[in-house]
Amino acid sequence: MIMLSRRALLGGIPLAVGVMAAGSRRAMAADFNVVFYDSFAPLSSLNDDHKIVGILPDVVNEIMGRRLEMPVSLQGLPWARAQLLVQDGSADGFCTLPTPARRDYAFFTENAVIVEKTQLFYAVDNPRKSEIEAIRTVDQLKGFRQGDYVGNGFAEATFKGLPIELTPTLDSVFKKIDAGHLDLFVGTDIVAMSVVKKLGLGDKVRSFPVEIGAPTPFCIGVRKSLPQAEVLVARANDAIAAATKDGTLSKIIDRYTS
Repeated sequence: MIMLSRRALLGGIPLAVGVMAAGSRRAMAADFNVVFYDSFAPLSSLNDDHKIVGILPDVVNEIMGRRLEMPVSLQGLPWARAQLLVQDGSADGFCTLPTPARRDYAFFTENAVIVEKTQLFYAVDNPRKSEIEAIRTVDQLKGFRQGDYVGNGFAEATFKGLPIELTPTLDSVFKKIDAGHLDLFVGTDIVAMSVVKKLGLGDKVRSFPVEIGAPTPFCIGVRKSLPQAEVLVARANDAIAAATKDGTLSKIIDRYTS
């Protein structure tokens, strides 16, 4: 039996016709292990069978699995833990915002698989409603009880120096906003709107777009300690460009947002 090494696959080394047979994939020593935030619908979340599903897992399967023909395994975890696994080499990659801290231990594609914009969310019955609706800058957030979830790179990069109450999940942030324990959340639109809808808070929580922080590009990242990581990222970058051009990525997003 011809054994296909992981290093050969990641480096894109030409393979003999016999190795390209279906049996070669089963001979892989290990899958490319990708981790996701397990409570980030519709981008990524655990279903009733405890499998990770959503826009990002589907995109990774399309790019790394179908287009690069790699055996891929997907795992959903609390986000802070998921990032640590990539950092210490226990996992191979993730799909997230390329912050400076994450670039220390991972290479990222230049092309994004999805780009989210920023909105500010607050409770309709908040006594400081008129003040909140006047917010346009980061400085204006001072003095409000702002919430966010542990491991959110956007918050870490955008709100340095602001006192933010961190909770385990975005769900808990919105529950605290609804209960009056927090004033607001500033973050990405698609995910936050999905959480508000899931919690049945559509009539209690409102939002409006703000130009706070840059738009959030989600890119595929690969740990630097993986052999041929830069080569793999370059190949993934080309695959993302092709999938964007032919409309595949838009179709994946539409399945969860339309």
